[in-house]
Amino acid sequence: MDVTVIGTGRMGGALVRRLVSQGFNVYAWNRTKDRLRGLPAKPIDDVSQARGLTFIFVSDDEALSTVRGVGGELIVLSGTYSINAVTAFNIRFTGMGIGLLAAPVVGGPADIEGGTAIYLVGGPENAYQRAREVFDRLGVVIRLPTVESAMALKLAYNAFLIGSMALLGEYVALGRTFGVNDEALKDLLMKTAFKGVAERYMDRMLKPKSPPSFTLALAAKDMHYAVKSAGDTKTPPSLFHQPLSPSMSY
Repeated sequence: MDVTVIGTGRMGGALVRRLVSQGFNVYAWNRTKDRLRGLPAKPIDDVSQARGLTFIFVSDDEALSTVRGVGGELIVLSGTYSINAVTAFNIRFTGMGIGLLAAPVVGGPADIEGGTAIYLVGGPENAYQRAREVFDRLGVVIRLPTVESAMALKLAYNAFLIGSMALLGEYVALGRTFGVNDEALKDLLMKTAFKGVAERYMDRMLKPKSPPSFTLALAAKDMHYAVKSAGDTKTPPSLFHQPLSPSMSY
């Protein structure tokens, strides 16, 4: 089965390697040709040459707006974009009779290559069934009804994750200010509901073994898209701007 990846940065490149490892015929395009070197995919000169299921992993809204004339049988948006950008892209391509799914990824390059990434797949069921053979070999799938709902869930998750990491950093800094060593801080978290946070993130934050794949620039972009999407839809920025139910009062 033919699969194409448009945009081969760290995430797109990892997806190429995962697809090849699962036996798919993989084609790839990047506006910077050097990004195709070393990838086990057949390079294409233009996005119109895309074949089969076509994943789009370009960097941001601006890059997405320049993607036009994409070939292939079905398009999958796997980067992280604003809701408005996804809606505009959806209208443009479905109006041309080309099927579209959104499948933003929860996880990093290692998760994609290892088959443990989570794909938030939104869009029509008939489109998903056409792509299911591929998704079954990629990782865990959570189905959403629309492309917008899939992207909204990714933005909500990233905003929650980024906020949690910021609070974790404040927690560590406060403890250190008063002479509490990092192991004592971690030990406390391990005995509470935050055990998973301590296990997964504390050592990575304090004793990194490799450069981070989720940079501050990416975090800023995703937070901007989350806030913008909330503002565009007049979504309250906080649960506490809404009346509390009796069970939520203090």
